[in-house]
Amino acid sequence: MQQRPLVDMTLSHHLAYVAVDGIDGSWSFPHSARPGRDEKTFVADVLDDLRQRYGFTHDRTVIGGFSIGASMAWYTACQQGEKAVAMITFSGVFWDPLPKAEDCVADVPRIIHFHGTADQTFPLAGRAIGANFHQGNAYDSMAILRSRAKCDVKAAKTITLDGVECDDVPGCIRGDSIMCIHDGGHEARADMLDAALTAVGFPR
Repeated sequence: MQQRPLVDMTLSHHLAYVAVDGIDGSWSFPHSARPGRDEKTFVADVLDDLRQRYGFTHDRTVIGGFSIGASMAWYTACQQGEKAVAMITFSGVFWDPLPKAEDCVADVPRIIHFHGTADQTFPLAGRAIGANFHQGNAYDSMAILRSRAKCDVKAAKTITLDGVECDDVPGCIRGDSIMCIHDGGHEARADMLDAALTAVGFPR
């Protein structure tokens, strides 16, 4: 792990850090630039293995990811979100064409997503990757999961996590949906992870 501070911060919250990876460092989620492995089955197999061998339970599992790994986490929340209590992601969301709310068949867990206004690798508005692929819009992606989770968007309030103002939408099926927009770039910082893990209830 090159992002060792993220590992150390996770361990400090009394959680194991399980690093999964796509083939050749990429992922094959819907509409990604790297078609290949059935990632939904792969992630399901990993979660089943962790449960069977180490006793991991959904109420102690947090899905996470950065950049394209965050995109993979979003598709996991959409398809298998009931297997985790929360999702914490940085600088990556769905890809175009975006799924519809009804395409997400899982009970979406509570969400905290960080994204930078200066991110040029995965901009908030998304961007084209070559002629055939396009990263999705972060606001539109969040709206999809909030709709699937039946969040009360009219009750949105502003909170602060790690000094970043966040849009906190309550009333969701399994917990608040929080989007934190900072003025940084394409990054995942340990201090942000610290604040997010605390916000979703770890340590317990």
